[in-house]
Amino acid sequence: MIHKSTYTDTIRKPLDTISWEDDNFIEELLEVAQLFRPFSEAMDEFLTEQGFAGDIKDTDAKVAFIRAAFAKANMDSPREVREWFAGQPVKRDTVFQICFAFGLDGGETDEFFRRIYTRERSFNCHLLQEAIYYFCMNNGLTWADALDIQSRAPLAGRNAGSGDVVYTGSIIAELNGLESREEFIAWLKENMDKFVPYGNVTAYETIRRLWQQAAGPDGLLIREHQRLSSLLDDEAMGKKSTFRTGSSGAKPYDAYLAILQLDKKAVRMLGTDRSIKPILERLHDDAQDSFPDRQGIDRILRGEHVSYERVRKWLVLLTFYTHWARKALAGGSYEALSGDADRCITEMNRYLMDCGYPELYIGNPYDWIFFYAVKDREPLRTFRYIWNELLTDTLEKHR
Repeated sequence: MIHKSTYTDTIRKPLDTISWEDDNFIEELLEVAQLFRPFSEAMDEFLTEQGFAGDIKDTDAKVAFIRAAFAKANMDSPREVREWFAGQPVKRDTVFQICFAFGLDGGETDEFFRRIYTRERSFNCHLLQEAIYYFCMNNGLTWADALDIQSRAPLAGRNAGSGDVVYTGSIIAELNGLESREEFIAWLKENMDKFVPYGNVTAYETIRRLWQQAAGPDGLLIREHQRLSSLLDDEAMGKKSTFRTGSSGAKPYDAYLAILQLDKKAVRMLGTDRSIKPILERLHDDAQDSFPDRQGIDRILRGEHVSYERVRKWLVLLTFYTHWARKALAGGSYEALSGDADRCITEMNRYLMDCGYPELYIGNPYDWIFFYAVKDREPLRTFRYIWNELLTDTLEKHR
């Protein structure tokens, strides 16, 4: 088991040691998935630290221990506690409830997210709900107190998006200067414009706007295909790859494959209905879960409800693509300059926070792929190379 002080360091190390030029690149890349331990295994470590003395393999005993902690904190325990140890994804808000139930303060909750719930960062105080959690945990208040404060706060997000994004760090600095519950509630009433609504409205609007930039009539994908080289070009024959578009731009499926720069005929050989699922099955479960797909973008563009995770992953993909495609078209090359990687991550985080989502996190297997790509000299080409190599490798294994 990876020691807590080196867990994220271990995950970060392959960013510098794996190269797309390595002969065994895909094998090295897939081995990274083994570094991301499942929540159930991490939870076993946490329970032991909290005084669980039973058999760590006894799920019933662990469930009873967790339910007892919730009862002691006068909280209703989640119904799905048993399923946590069978691989069921755990919701972000449920993680905060666990931290309240076990009496963790703000620093300990941050540590819980870093070591145990490694999928995301902790407090996103750009959201009213999590700002309340932060204040309560750092001032010895309970889950019931948090719910009471939330019920007394006015609606958030009325002026969201009307000015510059207020970063979580600046909100936390202000929260650290508040000492009482009443002072905190008064501060909330005066600062509601710093928060965004807890929902996907802003994210949906942002994704639609980014999608239009990427796949519209004069979108980045069309201009990129016209002006820049592609992994799918036949350089030996001097033949350009095809990219079908119409008067309204590219169709969603064609645009989706073009973002990843996957050949439609090759994908068809996977034997799926316009899906790349067979190559995704080789990734970590958390990277596979709700991975951007044609159905997801179709539903988002139509305004239909999709999961929190599906929206977030589409948002991450589109912010990454549009950032590097704009730079490539402006400079006539996919090559990144000094400082470009940090600027990209900053821009992606800004989009995420503006839409009410946590920042990118190195401990998230999906986010890790983007952290890896931005460090290369040609981030967008490297990102696409990963999917092309996975596709080729998967097809070879199916022959």
